[in-house]
Amino acid sequence: MKQMKSKPVVIKDVIEKIIEGLGSEESSDAKTLSSSWARAIGEDNVRHARPVEVKNKTLIVHIDSSSWLHKLTMEKARLLKQIQGDLGEGIIEDIKMRIGAL
Repeated sequence: MKQMKSKPVVIKDVIEKIIEGLGSEESSDAKTLSSSWARAIGEDNVRHARPVEVKNKTLIVHIDSSSWLHKLTMEKARLLKQIQGDLGEGIIEDIKMRIGAL
């Protein structure tokens, strides 16, 4: 059977649809996380790295290039500390970064 390839989607559109479907408390948490991430890496740098999910208290972030992956990996401790400060302890315990679609 021939497998059909799906066309790429913009993660921003996907995240917006997910957020729309969430309850108000979860939606607020998602917005807080997005805002915290933007402040942590800098508003201008959001186009290079975006949070895509939280799984088992680990924030999964897709990065657009190996140079940004290296830069943000070197800043991981600072990024995690800032996000934990914004969201509170026990919500995000780790950050995993990988090259992926934004």
